[in-house]
Amino acid sequence: ATEQAQRPRTSADVVKASIKPAKLTGTAGGEVAFTLHLDIAETWHLYDHQYAVDPESFFIGVNLMPAEDANLAGFGAVFPAGEEGEFMGEKVVMLHHEAVIEVTVTLPADASGTARIPFVLTAQACDDKICLQPSEIAVVANVTVE
Repeated sequence: ATEQAQRPRTSADVVKASIKPAKLTGTAGGEVAFTLHLDIAETWHLYDHQYAVDPESFFIGVNLMPAEDANLAGFGAVFPAGEEGEFMGEKVVMLHHEAVIEVTVTLPADASGTARIPFVLTAQACDDKICLQPSEIAVVANVTVE
């Protein structure tokens, strides 16, 4: 592989997302809780969720939303607290190495079988010199409805 091929191009190249536990069960109309684990490659960081909700910020904070085709009666996410740091001389709040988002969903009353719940994780990874293109990373939770 050439050096060009090895260099990450987008944030999805340095951020991996996984749902835990992998096997989820719930009841129709009931709540299901799980965590989304972010594995952030060495030397890279993400920006705290607070930037995602701040319209004045030019930093792109980590965010998780149900995809447009997600069939949910409710959704909630608790984002991890970042650590204060500095990027290009600016004080910022960052996430390093790994981060855990606590997610709660409410299944629709008519859910049955396996409920496939798609999410979109938005993240922008930066190191001490550059920021990669932001990525929208698709994540799917499969819930067995009992």
